[in-house]
Amino acid sequence: MVSMTSAAALLAIALTAGVQPSYASPQPQIQGTIVPRADAKPALGDVCDINKDRIVCADEKSMLICDRNEWVQFSNCTLGTVCRDGNCYYPESLSSGAPAATAPATPAASAPPAAGSSNTMAPSSSLAQSQPPAPPGSAAASKPASSPGVAPPPTTAVTKLSSAQPSAAPSSSAGGGGGGNESGGGGGGDNFGITCDKFNKAVSAASSAISNSYPAPSSSQCNAFLKNMKSAGGIASSREAAMFLANILWESDGLRAKEEYDCQKLPDWCAQNYKTPEDVPGKTYWGRGYIQLTWHYNYIDASKGLYGDDRLANSPEQVAKDEDTAWAVSFWFWRDRVRSDPGVQAGNFGASINKINGGLECRGSAQDKAKKRYAMYKAVLPIFAPGETPKETGCYN
Repeated sequence: MVSMTSAAALLAIALTAGVQPSYASPQPQIQGTIVPRADAKPALGDVCDINKDRIVCADEKSMLICDRNEWVQFSNCTLGTVCRDGNCYYPESLSSGAPAATAPATPAASAPPAAGSSNTMAPSSSLAQSQPPAPPGSAAASKPASSPGVAPPPTTAVTKLSSAQPSAAPSSSAGGGGGGNESGGGGGGDNFGITCDKFNKAVSAASSAISNSYPAPSSSQCNAFLKNMKSAGGIASSREAAMFLANILWESDGLRAKEEYDCQKLPDWCAQNYKTPEDVPGKTYWGRGYIQLTWHYNYIDASKGLYGDDRLANSPEQVAKDEDTAWAVSFWFWRDRVRSDPGVQAGNFGASINKINGGLECRGSAQDKAKKRYAMYKAVLPIFAPGETPKETGCYN
């Protein structure tokens, strides 16, 4: 995973300091993140690069977003806040020395429809996740985000590439290991020796590592994980499998969320906030699967990458209902957006966080979340790859 929404689905604050979230959508930092460009000073209509640019401040009160290689109006900061580095902040948080508290943004009058934000995800160098503002009265409205005072990142929004086909999985010699490559984290054998017993122990250990209480995985969850690990994910070593699982456990609230929680409770609200002109009539494209895939074009990209057709766009609900599909989409995301990074291939866990949610957890105010991911990885790694030494490098250090 590792960020941003359309004008109809803006980032909202979701915080209650000191309260452990019972996620409105899995792990609200979520983890996603738009990647603010502090150094960019574009103007409305200027050319931008969707592979590098996302959201920036146009001035102290409004933001622009890179859409179809052009900077367009995104949103305005709420009264009493100012725009800094692509986010809205309460002024006192910028001068207090405490973690900056982000504030909710409001739709800009001239902001484009949801469809206009077809590129509102983090670039391949830092994937985004995207989630609409918490609906009034919903559980999300009173939960902490990535850190006290931080607006929740998007449910995993996958970067749209010019080609829908996933990149070929690097061979074991590419640095990630695999097969019998000792430096790759213990390869060889069927699924690198990972069994359902090890999978269950890994989930339990990761849960304990962050003082959580994830439920024991079902046999169908384990079987789908093992089935898709190589074919859909291109996983090349037990070490890489541990990196993937630790991130997915964080993204999916311990494999409990295959669909955004609030969207299950308020489907009409979510349908409106994730709506784009390209949608198949009657279908919705909110976060689903363990990676929380969102937006119509991401469903199209994943579908073509996995199956060579548009079945997931025509039946998006299957991403949440079918266990195999929920894992396949998550592994596709990893293969197509994360694993090719040199740091990930070198076994640096922080690099995987940077690819999934770097703007918030590596360079932003939610480094505590990244450290929890790493704590989970340290618990999973010795179970999947005994003798392998975890590497924290690549995110906040």
